[in-house]
Amino acid sequence: MANDYICEVQCVHEQKIENAQNFIEEAAPQSLLSIFSKISDETKVKIILGLLKESEMCVCDISVLLNMSIATTSHHLRLLYKKGVLDKYKEGKMSYYFIKDEQIKTFFMDNL
Repeated sequence: MANDYICEVQCVHEQKIENAQNFIEEAAPQSLLSIFSKISDETKVKIILGLLKESEMCVCDISVLLNMSIATTSHHLRLLYKKGVLDKYKEGKMSYYFIKDEQIKTFFMDNL
């Protein structure tokens, strides 16, 4: 049964490898890799989804949404901010975040 998942003979299909390699190196797959590297875990995806629905949210609201401490939430927000995914502004003592990266916003909207 275990052998059903491996080749019994080593045979390299050079044209298939070349075609796949060329595709991987094209701009579109690189763009996807860039998106995935920015939103690499479930928490970041949830932040993006929440901000897609509400346009902007304060740190306190996002922490309740995620059921996480404000410190942990701030850590995730800071990472997304440093990667250029989110931007923020202050209103008094409140910090509000919103999606800055249009490529990520479009990616999510197209795939929901």
